[in-house]
Amino acid sequence: MISRLRPFVLAAFACSGVAAFAVPEARLPAPLIPVVLKVDDLSVRGNGAASARWKRITDFALERKFKLSIGIIANSLEGDKPAYSAYLKNLQKSGLIEFWFHGYDHGVHKDGEPGKDYAEFANRPYEEQKRRFEISQKLAVEKLGAPFTCFGPPGGGNTQASDADWEATTRVMAQDPAMKLWLYPKALDERGAKLQSAGKVTILDRVYQVNIEQPLFVPNPEKFIEAYAKHAPGRRYFILQGHPDQWDDARWAAFVKLIDYLQTNHIPILTPSELVASLSTPVS
Repeated sequence: MISRLRPFVLAAFACSGVAAFAVPEARLPAPLIPVVLKVDDLSVRGNGAASARWKRITDFALERKFKLSIGIIANSLEGDKPAYSAYLKNLQKSGLIEFWFHGYDHGVHKDGEPGKDYAEFANRPYEEQKRRFEISQKLAVEKLGAPFTCFGPPGGGNTQASDADWEATTRVMAQDPAMKLWLYPKALDERGAKLQSAGKVTILDRVYQVNIEQPLFVPNPEKFIEAYAKHAPGRRYFILQGHPDQWDDARWAAFVKLIDYLQTNHIPILTPSELVASLSTPVS
């Protein structure tokens, strides 16, 4: 059921410091479709601390009280980094942040055909993928107090992951005792459905048109609003991806407008764990 066509003109919240802006007419679905704000690539700079852009988005989430789901590059947890550790612990205490596993190093490698660059879990055999999960989970326990329960594979390189790569990752996800959720990098396919049917791992798939960034690294509230309405039929959630460390001030202002839209229209913003809990509730 879709609400009547109506325009939305959003006034920015006083704390955002962004002027009011007009957005295209949109049809809001009823019920509203919850979203997960999946923000990628948290790591440290050379000073052993998170960047100012990361601190900007997490301060904003705490101020405006919306949920963020943050992908940590696990090797950032290595060593003694007091400022970074304090930052992560403060976010954990807020109750607004859920950390998820975004690879051990998010590195691009060349272990394959000449001229091809591979993302961290592409062109990697099962044994190496398993090793990267294990060392990352150990770091999570040591520095975050618990293992990661959610995985979102890092991108990068110029070569897509093959079926063999996904088969290996699926085995690791099934065997890792802590892993419960997979932020799937594509629409649900047969392999993901089979893994989910086993009952251990829940697959949270993507609709790429409904996103924070359009194109990559560029927040675009207008395109989000249009796509949210267009792709709502048949969906129970949307996973929205962003890369805060890539946002200059103009891109940041666009992201703030997107949050204004979500909060003004009371669109639920959930963490992955909250979303999965909500999916157990029948659709009314």
